[in-house]
Amino acid sequence: MFPILGSLVDFLHALLMVAWVAGLPLLFWHRSPRATRWYAIYAVAFIVLNQASRLVLGHCFLTSLASWLWEHGGAPPRSAPDEWFTVRVATAVFHLTPSHRSITLISEVLIGVTAIGMLWSLRRVHQREA
Repeated sequence: MFPILGSLVDFLHALLMVAWVAGLPLLFWHRSPRATRWYAIYAVAFIVLNQASRLVLGHCFLTSLASWLWEHGGAPPRSAPDEWFTVRVATAVFHLTPSHRSITLISEVLIGVTAIGMLWSLRRVHQREA
């Protein structure tokens, strides 16, 4: 049962990451203000949890949880159990093993894009109100 739960946590992790990246256009194009608002809340929560987790654990808390579940189930994941989730996914899907530094840089760029999108979104809201 633990390996199944570990897989589910990894799957949830992947969905959360895809939702963060795929939703970025909502911050720039406001065809649905309600969706933009919900995505903005989600993006901020995602980034805060991600950065706090990196500060405390050195990687995402979902990676730690999935690794713990895998280890307690007796079925270690295909790569090292303490390896970052993004490294494991890139290795499994693309047969590439990115460095932790490259993943950190990409996530920082995406955080920057999110921040710019949030500012853009707030600017558009304030322009409508004025």
